[in-house]
Amino acid sequence: MAELEGVEWAVIPAAGLGTRMAENAVLGCKELIEIGGLTMLERTIQEVEEAGIQQIVVVSSPNKPAIDAALEGRGVEIVHQIQPDGLVDAVRCAQTLTGNSACLVALPDVLFSEANPSMILCNDFDGSTRLAVVESAAPWADHLRDTGRVIQSENDLILALSDKHPERAFPLGEIRITGRAIWTQAFWEVAEDNEVEALRKLAEQRILYASHVKTPYIDVGLTVGYEYAQTIFNR
Repeated sequence: MAELEGVEWAVIPAAGLGTRMAENAVLGCKELIEIGGLTMLERTIQEVEEAGIQQIVVVSSPNKPAIDAALEGRGVEIVHQIQPDGLVDAVRCAQTLTGNSACLVALPDVLFSEANPSMILCNDFDGSTRLAVVESAAPWADHLRDTGRVIQSENDLILALSDKHPERAFPLGEIRITGRAIWTQAFWEVAEDNEVEALRKLAEQRILYASHVKTPYIDVGLTVGYEYAQTIFNR
């Protein structure tokens, strides 16, 4: 039996409009907002590097030249998503470099203060599509909306994901998927334009797994998340 290869590529999507954080954006880029002296983009790159991945693709936009300038000489690849057509399309743009190999997808506007979720995902990787998940806890959970909730699971096997309910709060103590995942060939076989629907199909096939991350999880794409992250990372 051939030995399972690890995850060699990481994709960091950074082409979005960032309308939720427009007031704090730097040169039109929420990814360049500094948290505790480092930009969110640099924090994410360092997290991925610490997980042992050296081949990193940042998917930016031709309308965000400040990101290209900030990454000059950083040792990462840059590709452009011409239009902000969602996460699946962004990662597809990176496939000119990554091919169809398993890749870590890391959103730069989600931060973790006490653990490296990318490292946990890579250590757990067994060839299956895998999501980093956290248990919602106060006080940050008070600000989360009910999206990305795991509603049925067996140990690390994810069996069902909820519909999005942004009008209501995320239930305290329940499991939430985060902005870290490993997408494999199985993901692309069912992916169209919506990553959540693709993940649901994998869950129905019983081939979607969770890596549990025990650490505060902060969505810095929200203004309240930005303020909360500053209190955590500036201690």
